[in-house]
Amino acid sequence: MNSTGPGKGGWSRWLIQGPDTLAAAMLLALTVITCVDVFGREVLRAPVKGADELTVVFMAISVYAVFGSITWRESHVCVDLIDMVWPKPLTGARQVVLNLVAAAFMAAVTWRVWIVAGRLTGDGEVTEYLRIPKGPLAYFFAVMCAIAVLCLLANCVRYAISRGPLQQIAGGPEIGKHRID
Repeated sequence: MNSTGPGKGGWSRWLIQGPDTLAAAMLLALTVITCVDVFGREVLRAPVKGADELTVVFMAISVYAVFGSITWRESHVCVDLIDMVWPKPLTGARQVVLNLVAAAFMAAVTWRVWIVAGRLTGDGEVTEYLRIPKGPLAYFFAVMCAIAVLCLLANCVRYAISRGPLQQIAGGPEIGKHRID
């Protein structure tokens, strides 16, 4: 499987690795804020104000940030019921169709999230305690969804030229995308 992302450098690499790094930073921040909050709550009887909001924001950012890289690598959680019986020569065609359908649905999601982001920004919506603006977060989510759409379309091209992630797995016994060694 292609685990490095597109290309070997340049903007396409950072299109994948930049958001992955952001997600990792958000998970680290989530861990730190949770530990500090629990320590403050249990030992000092003084919880971190807004820790719940930060938890939600950090988790949302980490989830949306990895949409592109997970989509590029086709690392989604999936049930591979037909992979063992599906003819190998038709894997590329199947994946092109699946990626096109997924791109259409994700494009619709992107469009709707962008509209919601505009409303949130226009209304000046903020979180309850920390007053974090919701609009910019929603725009970030929409951009990450758009990157996923681009990755889905790129995957269609990759499969069309026989260079898709599932086509790069070496022969031998396997279940789904994971080799049995």
